[in-house]
Order: sequence, then structure tokens, then C-alpha cells
Amino acid sequence: MDQEALVESKIEETMRLVRQLDASALKPTFAAWYLYDDANEWRFLLASPALDALLPKQEALAYRKVIDVLAQIPHDALTVSDLKLIATTDKLPTSLRMLIGTGADSITRADCRDNMLNGIFVKHVVILRSA
Repeated sequence: MDQEALVESKIEETMRLVRQLDASALKPTFAAWYLYDDANEWRFLLASPALDALLPKQEALAYRKVIDVLAQIPHDALTVSDLKLIATTDKLPTSLRMLIGTGADSITRADCRDNMLNGIFVKHVVILRSA
């Protein structure tokens, strides 16, 4: 199955998830679909200051909080295995913020391909929020 088509079907659902997280205490500062080129696998990366204290030692609790919010929205294509929680201070979101910054409350759709940022090669990323 074409991996880009697979992600395309999930983008609207992840936008709804970001809006629902905004309404909760988990408001994300970074949300993006990222292609792990070496594995040819897309993951929805999510970073929130409210989750930073739980990562990495209480990662299961962090995922539980996001899953509880995900259960509140209609979703057919998006699964828990699509999610990857990362710290707001990780190198990837920090580097991508330099390339594309969004408002803290906005949801956009910025598609970037084949970029080298801060020593990280980004094959393909679709940024929804990078604040």
C-alpha cells in the first residue's frame, strides 16, 4: 500500500485529535506526520509540555492520557500504533521549528521533503503545528 496515501487518509483525524488535545490539558506545541525513511514508516509525532514530565520514565501514562482524548473523537484510520510521543525539547521538533513555525493555537499543513536540518535528514514531514 502506498504509504503517502495511508497518511493522507489520517491527516484529518489527527487534526481533530490536535483540536481535542487543545481543549484538554494536553495542548500540543508540536504535531506532525514524519516519515522514518529507514523503516519506510509514517508516525504521528506529538509533543506537549504537559507530557514532558512523563517522558520517558512514565511513557505508558503519557500514552494513556493521549488515548483517553483520542477516544473522545470519531476516528476510523488513526490507531495508537501511529502515535509517537516525544519531548518538546527533542532535536527533531526543535529543528523543525526553525524551518516552520506556527502559532500556538493554529493548525496548518506544511509539507516538507528532503531537507537537512541541524544534522537531521528529513525525507518527508507534514507539519500540523510547530509552535
